Amino acid sequence: MEAIKIDNITLEYKSNNNSIVRAVDNVSLTVNEGEFIALVGHNGSGKSTLAKLLNGLLIPRLGDVKIYGTSTRDKAKIFEIRKNIGMVFQNPDNQMIASIVEDDIAFGPENLGIERNEIIRRVDWALEKVGMSEHRKSTPFKMSGGQKQRLAIAGILAIKPSIIVFDESTAMLDPEGRREVLAVAHELNKNENITVILITHYMDEAVNADRVVVMNRGKIVSDGTPSEVFAHKDLLESLHLTLPLPTSIAHNLGRLGIPISSDILTEEQLEEELCKVLK
Repeated sequence: MEAIKIDNITLEYKSNNNSIVRAVDNVSLTVNEGEFIALVGHNGSGKSTLAKLLNGLLIPRLGDVKIYGTSTRDKAKIFEIRKNIGMVFQNPDNQMIASIVEDDIAFGPENLGIERNEIIRRVDWALEKVGMSEHRKSTPFKMSGGQKQRLAIAGILAIKPSIIVFDESTAMLDPEGRREVLAVAHELNKNENITVILITHYMDEAVNADRVVVMNRGKIVSDGTPSEVFAHKDLLESLHLTLPLPTSIAHNLGRLGIPISSDILTEEQLEEELCKVLK
């Protein structure tokens, strides 16, 4: 089933000098239910603008965006669309409302008019899914960046969306915080069948996605499995994107004449290939 259908959309805005900038330029993309998509590109490539088009925060000038068959242009259905697609943004502080963790997570379902006992069940479930049950009575503002971002995810989960968009959600985190958030994203995708759109400029975050979509100047310039996309080293470097470190090492070893696979994405794969070579 198609979770997201983007059909030839274009979005323009005026820059500070009144020139017209195409933030998204004739983009088409289909995301199936349960897929994990990594959307990558340098700053200004259009990926975050595309995220805002998915839940109707922005409406394209041309083309159409459909979530489970419903167009974001249909103002009467925008509430239903936003129940289906949750957004986790870069700064978790901007998504926190209450001074107690469980109250903050309950905020979304309360605004949807969910019955109280069901809200309690959802808060319990969401906290468990992000590994933060023991912090339900804590204040979120004293927590680490990774913990805050996991709570922001829990707040989205309590609404029970079918799709979650992580819009540069790891950009402000240290490596441990990034690992925490990515682990939650993959767990939700695998065990809850939640469709995930991970927007990032960290290539190592994209290696475990089902597909990697690369944007540049508002256009999609590459779309495929991680192995397929990262095989195009020259293209990515021309877009100022760096390969995952294990992939880069494998490419460089190959150039030196060492017989090593170019499909390497992870440290474990690199270690295995090097062991074969050394034997």
